[in-house]
Amino acid sequence: MIFDLAGIPVEVEYRKIKNLRLTVYPPDGRVKIAAPAGTTAEYIKKFAASKFEWVKEQRKKIKDNSKKKKAKESPSLKNNSTVYVWGQAHELELIERQGHPKITIKDGRMIMSIRPGSTKAKRQELLDKWYRKTLKESAPEIIEKWEGRIGVTVQKIFVRKMKTHWGSCNRENQTLRLNSELVKQSPICLEYVIVHEMLHFFEKGHNQKYYRMLSKHMPDWKTIRKQMNAGEL
Repeated sequence: MIFDLAGIPVEVEYRKIKNLRLTVYPPDGRVKIAAPAGTTAEYIKKFAASKFEWVKEQRKKIKDNSKKKKAKESPSLKNNSTVYVWGQAHELELIERQGHPKITIKDGRMIMSIRPGSTKAKRQELLDKWYRKTLKESAPEIIEKWEGRIGVTVQKIFVRKMKTHWGSCNRENQTLRLNSELVKQSPICLEYVIVHEMLHFFEKGHNQKYYRMLSKHMPDWKTIRKQMNAGEL
């Protein structure tokens, strides 16, 4: 069954459960109610109406997160556009001048000094290089912190832009490979990825033993991972 809630389509699914459950799903804010078998349509609609303000808030949050995620993944890199550094939005200021291109952060802005006529590809290349450099400078302190807690030593880190993984590791060589795009995320995301990969030095797969270790060292890892995937961090 599907009904309209002030212009919002609501999908209803009957299950073997005791109570009504209302969920708003990313990335488009789809609304779904799971209802106990035999629940009347009138009762379900009244329940949905009582949750209308909450539904609107959740849909707005999902929409905002979707825009944020898109801006992180595909920034326009035009003057006054938005770029992200450690989860915070920065206004991009382009300054054309002769000399070596560079990036500086000042008062919540990213100032990108570029040569006259610089293309978007060149600006992206400069930004990617800056992200790699920033991550290389930030990761060692976190790694050192967790080496003592976990009881392993990371021999070397590699940083590059990756499309499908936040990080990976080589258990034999005890090295980490980190995605430079992590600089766009909240700092806790980098810490989570580092801990996640370091624990693979002990356990190769994602089995119960591995997740017990992860939960021991980082109890809120599920929340962090969920928020990362939703673009909330």
